[in-house]
Amino acid sequence: MNEILGSSDNNAVLHTPTQIADRWQCDAEKVIRTFADVSGVMDLGSPSDVRKRKRAYRILRIPDHVLKKVERKLTK
Repeated sequence: MNEILGSSDNNAVLHTPTQIADRWQCDAEKVIRTFADVSGVMDLGSPSDVRKRKRAYRILRIPDHVLKKVERKLTK
């Protein structure tokens, strides 16, 4: 299964946007917008379907190393 996710670390910690929002004391939507296009973030949501007027759902899982990298970048 690790080959599918592209990770060789069996103990990789994955964070949800809600967990990071609590840590940063901000809204979960802000976290989703921050991490939406970051490399290494898993997006498990569904794309929008314009024909059926369905909105896109973003279900993100953020690995710990990506969270630390973004935090370092934001604190500079």
